[in-house]
Amino acid sequence: INAEYMGLLIGMKAVTGYVYDTCLFLRSWYDSPTRMGAWFPSFARTGKMLAGIIRDIPNAKVVELGAGTGQVTEQIIATGIKPENFVAIEFDEGFCKELQKKHPNDLNLLNIDAAKMESELPTDFVRNVDYVISTLPLITLGEKKAKEVIEAVFKVMKPGGVYIQITYTPYKPKYMKELKLKATKLCISWLNLPPTHIWRICQEKPCVACSQSQLIYQFRDLSLIHISEPTRPERISYAVFCLKKKT
Repeated sequence: INAEYMGLLIGMKAVTGYVYDTCLFLRSWYDSPTRMGAWFPSFARTGKMLAGIIRDIPNAKVVELGAGTGQVTEQIIATGIKPENFVAIEFDEGFCKELQKKHPNDLNLLNIDAAKMESELPTDFVRNVDYVISTLPLITLGEKKAKEVIEAVFKVMKPGGVYIQITYTPYKPKYMKELKLKATKLCISWLNLPPTHIWRICQEKPCVACSQSQLIYQFRDLSLIHISEPTRPERISYAVFCLKKKT
């Protein structure tokens, strides 16, 4: 089989897999529309953008909320994270069964309510999580449940941990002001249905960490190249650098 034919087969498999996941997604949406924030599962591109935020792989501890059909889950696994450092949480039993079929050996999956994660996560995760990546639809969860989930996130994260939340509107996630939180938009995944807005939520004020995360994400594919040595005139000293796209 030549490379072109193999590429075609891989592409067909990816499309077929996404169509199957979409059917599962629509069925779950039909059964319980308030639990679903979108009509389609996230595209692989969105999963890559979310997984790309994670640093210190493979040692970082990561929790995913709303694993769904596994589009984001698979991209997090692809980063090379240690299986024992990654926990995916999904409330829908149907989605959990499919995820277990796809990842029987490399995924710690909890079929629980995300608001109860503090008591259900492995003991070494509680107050020690580096990243929480959530695709849960805060708007459709309802005010009480959404606040419980957000509060649970900060109970399991370590100080300075990163909480990433997506929305399907350009507006900040709800309840930020009431819970004394700050949301900073990192980027937008336009190649999603609907387009996905990716936010970092934190308790710091002013939120220096959020600004740093935004810069790191925007320039993650660039490297700093030193061009010239510092000059030393009487009052000003400077050197020349440039940013180059990594190959």
